[in-house]
Amino acid sequence: MTENSSFFPKNVFGAFGILFFISGAIIPLQNLIIWGPEFVAGYFTSSDITAEGYFTSSDITAEKLSLVVIGIGVFIIIYGKKKQNQI
Repeated sequence: MTENSSFFPKNVFGAFGILFFISGAIIPLQNLIIWGPEFVAGYFTSSDITAEGYFTSSDITAEKLSLVVIGIGVFIIIYGKKKQNQI
């Protein structure tokens, strides 16, 4: 028997991990398309006190939530890979 090895697990965790990752990537891609890479990169790395960036403000923003969703997706993929190796 030949075992086909891939990075993504072949179980429900792989499917949900990819779903979470793609769902979380929509907001940053949308901002890049609408506002342009110069504005988005400058706003992400803003160290100006008067201009609050996406990550330095105390508000819950869509960008912060998208990073959390991407993180959850990566965690689910890693968990599914470990779960697949146990079987």
